[in-house]
Amino acid sequence: MTNIKSCPSAKKCSGCQLSNLTYEQQLEWKQKDVNGLLGSFCKVEPIIPMEDPAGYRCKVQAVFRSDRSGRIISGVYQSSRNGIVGIDRCMVDHPRADEIIVGIRELMRSFKLQPWDPGTERGLLKHVLVRVGAKTGEILVTLVGGGSMFPKKRDFTAALVKKFPDIRSVTFSVNRSPDFLTLGEQNEVLYGDGYIVDEICGKKFRISPQSFYQVNPVQAEQLYNYAIKAAKLTPEDNILDAYSGTGTIGIIASDYVNSVQGIEYNSAAVRDAVQNCKLNGITRRVSFNRGDAGEYLRERAKLGTHFDVVFMDPARAGADRRFLRALSVIKPDRIVYVSCNPATLARDLKSLVKDYDVTDVQPFDMFPFTRHVECVVTMELKKEVC
Repeated sequence: MTNIKSCPSAKKCSGCQLSNLTYEQQLEWKQKDVNGLLGSFCKVEPIIPMEDPAGYRCKVQAVFRSDRSGRIISGVYQSSRNGIVGIDRCMVDHPRADEIIVGIRELMRSFKLQPWDPGTERGLLKHVLVRVGAKTGEILVTLVGGGSMFPKKRDFTAALVKKFPDIRSVTFSVNRSPDFLTLGEQNEVLYGDGYIVDEICGKKFRISPQSFYQVNPVQAEQLYNYAIKAAKLTPEDNILDAYSGTGTIGIIASDYVNSVQGIEYNSAAVRDAVQNCKLNGITRRVSFNRGDAGEYLRERAKLGTHFDVVFMDPARAGADRRFLRALSVIKPDRIVYVSCNPATLARDLKSLVKDYDVTDVQPFDMFPFTRHVECVVTMELKKEVC
């Protein structure tokens, strides 16, 4: 299997914390970690690896800076020292994304555009975000500036698309905050529609600059297929897709159930979820709402609403306390918890096992060469509390 022990930037970058291990050793390390955190709830299944763990990141960001000699460099942002590690190729990035980033850097030189300097607050580009559709090959490039002045932006965009004809859309975002690697609230479309489309599990999903979409779509497809199967869905089921993001799980599950309700706090993600329904020709039985998952479920509990299955995919911080308390009131028959943080997952399971039996714990290696591991945990309501 692939390893990146030879990566010349591994020690400076620190993004791939397990780069000193072979891929087999990484999987062993992650398996042991998940066993220690979740093994007391249920036997942990063997981690599902990637067939080829290199080049999996389809969302790639790079910061621009000038070095001491005035040469434009791009690479990985180091927040601890407000600097960057200059690289041309990262082994976990989609190769095409890295090629485009280097191409943008070259065009900056030819157009005499300077990177944004946080000290003097002069220059233009802070960073770039490149998103690649794993199935479709469509590419979205978002250029992020420290100010709104972008000289010859149309000519620059035309040159970029000519250099990389597979780019489907280019947008420009202004981030006036001191933070790097964040987008502004508005995105100006310079080329194309301002979004691309990718496919997972036979469904189409629109990806805009701020969309919540899996960094590793190849492995995500395996995870979603597993989660849908583990939920044991039936045509009579009414399900809740909590922390629904752009509606990925709910839309995939909609083929197998009676109805889907999604709840997501981020309004941009909800808009994407609604558009994704239209993109897939879903006109009824599926809806996505903007709101706090805990408050939403608590209100549903007061109304006596019952969900047969709840899918939950919270951020690394884990589930909201109010959400977990409301789950204990509504008591869905089955819960499928997708987590990117086994530590907060273990914390939440301690609350859920009062009412639920944990039947399966399945880890997935979504982020090879890093410490991160994704888990899908399946739970069924204890018979004595039915």
